[in-house]
Amino acid sequence: PSRPRVPATTQKTNLSSIDAFILARLEKDQLGFNQAATAGEFIRRASFDLIGLPPSREEVLSFKRAYANDTDLAVRQLIDRLLASPHYGERWGRHWLDLARYADSNGFEFDFERPLAWRYRDWVIDAFNSDKPYDRFLMEQLAGDELAPRDFAARVATGFCRNGPTVGNQKLEKYRWDELDDVISTTAEVFMGLTIGCARC
Repeated sequence: PSRPRVPATTQKTNLSSIDAFILARLEKDQLGFNQAATAGEFIRRASFDLIGLPPSREEVLSFKRAYANDTDLAVRQLIDRLLASPHYGERWGRHWLDLARYADSNGFEFDFERPLAWRYRDWVIDAFNSDKPYDRFLMEQLAGDELAPRDFAARVATGFCRNGPTVGNQKLEKYRWDELDDVISTTAEVFMGLTIGCARC
């Protein structure tokens, strides 16, 4: 790959190189950027994006005052505060839980409750909130019990391999293979972006 040259734009604004690429494409269609967000719009958008919740009235008023005094500092402090919020992990962990096919019950017609499934959910939220390195995040979910056999949290992480639907109390060998197939298929899709479920047939 070669590094592309940052395109020139007719609008002279303080742009990052990424913005310049976007603006060059917009200008090709005789378009431009929208107006910059107001302080109230900015805190609302940032709050919904990062924690999935609206800011309180007090937070908006406080941010507006700080924004008027020193915009860059106010924005940095707001983003740091939102990233440090426990709601950050709840908001972004949901995306991973969807990929990991997390559920509080087994699915299918039996649909037995999984009374301890919440431990895996909370492990994912904590991983996001503690900024766990991505390689460690993946390894613990696949082999946490092998990486750290005495670490309860590492064992909880392997809940990734048990999140799929299961028939539960049925002892047929076929169901065991169905569950193993689900683990392999999901691992390939989530970790490698490959759909290998068809290989079973």
